[in-house]
Amino acid sequence: MGRSSRILSFFLFLIFSAIKCEAQIPAEQGGFLFGKKAAESVYVEAFFDPLCPDSRDSWPPLKKAVQYYGSRVTLVVHTFPLP
Repeated sequence: MGRSSRILSFFLFLIFSAIKCEAQIPAEQGGFLFGKKAAESVYVEAFFDPLCPDSRDSWPPLKKAVQYYGSRVTLVVHTFPLP
C-alpha cells in the first residue's frame, strides 16, 4: 500500500467516524412538566444537568417563580447531562 492510499484511508476513516458519532434527533420531545399545563401561559423550557452545581442552585428560584405565577406559566424541565 502506498503512502497516498494510506493517507486517503485515514481521512475516509475520520469522515466515517464523524458521521457515525452524530447524535440522533429524538423522535419525541423529552422532559417533564412541572405543575399544570395552562392553555394560555408563558411556556418555559429549562435544561438541567443533575450533577451541575449551577443547575442545582437555579432550581429553587425557578420553582418559586412557577409557584408564584401559577397558571400563567408552564415549565418543562429537560435533564441534559453535560459530558
